[in-house]
Amino acid sequence: MRTWVHALIVCAIVAAVTLPSGGVEGVGTLFSLGSSGRALGMGGAFGALADDEGCVLYNPAALGWQKEFGLTSLLASGFGGVVHGVVGFAMPYFGVNLFLLDSGAIPTDAGSFRYASQGFVASLGVPIGPVGLGVRGRLLRVSAPTAGSGWAVDPAIVVALDSIRVAMMFEGAFSESVVYEGGADEAWSPSLRLGAAVTLSPSPDVLWSLSFEAAELFSTSPTLAAGLEAWIGGLGARAGFDGRGPTFGLSVRFVSLQLDWAYAMRSDLGDSHRVSFTYRF
Repeated sequence: MRTWVHALIVCAIVAAVTLPSGGVEGVGTLFSLGSSGRALGMGGAFGALADDEGCVLYNPAALGWQKEFGLTSLLASGFGGVVHGVVGFAMPYFGVNLFLLDSGAIPTDAGSFRYASQGFVASLGVPIGPVGLGVRGRLLRVSAPTAGSGWAVDPAIVVALDSIRVAMMFEGAFSESVVYEGGADEAWSPSLRLGAAVTLSPSPDVLWSLSFEAAELFSTSPTLAAGLEAWIGGLGARAGFDGRGPTFGLSVRFVSLQLDWAYAMRSDLGDSHRVSFTYRF
């Protein structure tokens, strides 16, 4: 019985990652699983706020304001045992992320079933005064149960005015459909992502940030997300809503190391924990 429950949950996730559904899910949804525990704790509403290594995925236009080199990693568990991992590197003007999603072998009466896909993100960003311009390239490869690959290019912009930032990214502006063995293909769905964030610092060691984001604006089912974050020295806490359920997160930041934990609640697929590490030098 537990085997069948596990299989049904994993199949639901595979469908969410690989199949279109009202324009919200589709090709490239692997990348929407996220790369940053900090961003995920804020409901993923990070496009305008992106001020760390997470901008490689969430808004490449902010890379021009990066001041450090950073190595990042993320491991997510839950949703029926599916493993989702990310490793990345960011520096001023440039960054990369490598994604992995693997369901593992799921036994069935007809044999075992496995879904596995990999993704690669390369981003560039340059600042022009208070405006940041960037571009993100995504490569998706599905290795099981059938092989296929495709790519997309996403231009982005962010404007920073004192404590307020606004951002926009055109996802799938240029793309090549994912073509599978046998000739079947799936096209990337172009969509617009808009975000806004405000950050206040009532004292030198205290930061408050509030962010909003609207995604899939070209689809019939746009999504809204929001997040609130507070930092007191090297301790951070956050809460958000990612369009499907509430999220929460905590952070501990040392001189060069940061640990972020995020928790997402799901009534249908179960809860999920995400942990990310960042080392800056």
